[in-house]
Amino acid sequence: MIRSAITGEPNFVGYDTRQTIFIVLGFVVMLAFASIDYRYFTSTHWAVYGFFILMLVLVLLLGAINNSAQRWIPLGIIDLQPSELGRTLLSISFAQFLAERQSQIDKFRNTIITLAYFGFPILLIFIQPDLGMSILYVVMWFMIIAMAGLPLSHFVILGVTGLVSLVIVFPFLQPYQLNRITTFIDPASDPEQAFNVDQAVISVGSGGWWGKGYMQGTQSQLGFLRVQHTDFIFSMIAEEMGFFFGAVVIIGLLTFILFRIMRIAAMTPDPAGRSICIGIAGSLFFQIVVSVGMNIRLLPVTGLTLPFVSYGGSSLVTLYFAMGVVQSVLMRHRKQEFG
Repeated sequence: MIRSAITGEPNFVGYDTRQTIFIVLGFVVMLAFASIDYRYFTSTHWAVYGFFILMLVLVLLLGAINNSAQRWIPLGIIDLQPSELGRTLLSISFAQFLAERQSQIDKFRNTIITLAYFGFPILLIFIQPDLGMSILYVVMWFMIIAMAGLPLSHFVILGVTGLVSLVIVFPFLQPYQLNRITTFIDPASDPEQAFNVDQAVISVGSGGWWGKGYMQGTQSQLGFLRVQHTDFIFSMIAEEMGFFFGAVVIIGLLTFILFRIMRIAAMTPDPAGRSICIGIAGSLFFQIVVSVGMNIRLLPVTGLTLPFVSYGGSSLVTLYFAMGVVQSVLMRHRKQEFG
């Protein structure tokens, strides 16, 4: 599908081949981390957390700027986006951090500490700027701590605090971020920005039940649909492959992955292993919902891509890394030893 998306785009020649290479590399990474006991990482969770923070700081100091955002560390053949890798690293470190404080889960002081633990990397990501990924990390925190048994009263207090925080943060959003929100509310406020979303919706609708055929999509092949190999790849697939062979297949496969991760979370007796799986599943779920939602104009455009489907080497390899850690939890769930 990426090959179809880049057809006729000379600047993107070879992206399909590169993606294939990243798939092979990612699969090797997955097998490598599946073979390593995840408890080696949880036992050094402060080092994992520190490594993630260090990478985020390096992004601000040395990171490459692309489309007014500084989110990547250039490594030659690949640009590493630490915020993508950090979804798994932070899930690992926070899972153990929370497991060690499980007896204090009902204390509001502990809730504030866990929020600060997540809040520092979120702040570093927000100033890159990357609003979509910042929200994703908030969702991760919420999913993990909710499943750990956080009292409902804490959620009420934090919910009110969150609304106040949104009012405070709103003026500090970048112009393009504000534009995406206002365009979602009032498409007429920016016809050019609204054009992209309009074309995405037209692509999905024109694909019908069965699709127009591979490389036969008019919106995608004639250049009306933009960034179709990343942000709007769902619309392109829906146009060419249709509802049944495109949308249903993609969403079905991603749902199957989420189901398997949550099944592993339910199987493991280790609280840290369970929280790791919940954090990874939560981040994937949010990314899928937002990516599909912005393709059909249910949500504002955020720049979050469709996991395992959109083009992106750094994103793909880090997703396989996450799956390797989940597999490690599965492979060792029967022979846990705790003291």
